[in-house]
Formats: sequence, C-alpha cells, structure tokens
Amino acid sequence: MGARVCVVVLLLLGLLQSVVLGQSQQRDGPLYRWDGQQWVQVDGFGIRLSVGPDSAPWVVNSRNEIYRFVNGKFDRLPGAATDIGVGGDGNAWIIGTDRNVYRWNQGKWDPMPGTGVAISVDRSGSAWVVNAANEIYRWFPEKFERQPGSARDVGAESQVWIVGTDSQLYRLESGKWSPMGGVGVRVSAGADGTAWVVNQAGDIYRWQTGSFQKIPGSASDVGANAKGDVWVVGIPGRR
Repeated sequence: MGARVCVVVLLLLGLLQSVVLGQSQQRDGPLYRWDGQQWVQVDGFGIRLSVGPDSAPWVVNSRNEIYRFVNGKFDRLPGAATDIGVGGDGNAWIIGTDRNVYRWNQGKWDPMPGTGVAISVDRSGSAWVVNAANEIYRWFPEKFERQPGSARDVGAESQVWIVGTDSQLYRLESGKWSPMGGVGVRVSAGADGTAWVVNQAGDIYRWQTGSFQKIPGSASDVGANAKGDVWVVGIPGRR
C-alpha cells in the first residue's frame, strides 16, 4: 500500500512540475538558446516562440498559454494564442485561438482589425500576418494592408522573409519576393539580414553570407532578434 501511495505522489509531483512550467512535456518541445556554438537547454516547453529586443523569449504552449521569460523564469501572461511575434521596439502581437490578431498593451491584449494563422513583427513594431488563405498583410498605423504574394509563414526584422506555399524561402526585395534557394516550414528574421529556418524534417538552417548553412540540432520553431539572440523549440525526444 505504501509503495502505491509513493507512486501516486511521484506522478502528481510530475504533473505539478509540468503545470508550474506552463507546458506539457509530452506535447511541447523543450526550449534551447544558441550560445554561438551550441544549443543550451533552458527550463520550459512550448510550440511557438519569438525573441524580444531584451533577449527574452515569449512562448506559446500547446494549451495556448502565453509565457514571457523574466528574471530567469517564465511568467504566465493573460490570454490564449496560437502564434506570437515580438518586434524590435518591444511590441508583442499574437494570433488568438479565435484567429483574431491582438497587440499587448499595458497588461492586456487589445484586439486589432485582422485575422491570421502566423505572425511576426518587424524592427519598427509593425506586424506581418499570414492568414488562413495564405494572404500576407502588414500593419500600418491604422490597418492591415495586403502585400503581394502568398505564404505559410513570415519572419520580419530589418528584412522580411516568407515560407511560400511551395515551401520555398523568399526575401522581400524592392517590393517583390526573391527566391533564396532553401525550403522550410518556419522562418525568423535575425540580425544583419540573417534568417533562421526550420524545415519539415526539423533541420535548422541559418542564412549567412549568401547561403543557407546547416546548424546542429533539431527544432519545430525558431525565433531570432536583431541582437543575434536565437532560441528554438526542440522536438520532444530529439536533440
């Protein structure tokens, strides 16, 4: 009887740990930070992330909960989301579980006039959104305006990248999307025109000096900022 009680207590403690971290370790991937040479695991789990200008990631987990890394730990934020983007000015935007777009404003999410399935925020704080019809929109001071092309994902910083509906990588140049010779499912624009990409197999690539270079490790999502900070959501059971 005592052994059974111990087993139950251990199971409950494991469940409690997952709740405290805000993520399900079975469905969500572990979080890693790039130190310039390798991926360093950080306590926490998720499915989507973005990195702010202060180097801190904002994370969405499989329960659609939102967390922000503050003082070495993840703090739960209000609301629910399926994707998140943080701009170079610190503005955070989400795609809600209702597919509506929201912007963080003094402790709450303000609804914005748009819908989407993927979001990124550029250096100036303008959101770029891909909707369910693969249309691309950019936020201007009062509204979202349709952009040329079609995409499945978008990454915006000083430059804007997309994963096209053909899974190819494109970069916005003079108002047109130029093919860049790579494929992926998730993309994040980083420092000095770089881009970080995760493909269908979970491989990680970085655009640098005119080509995509494979980076060790595997991931399901990636987030980078203008300072060169990069985080990924790892694939459960893989390194």
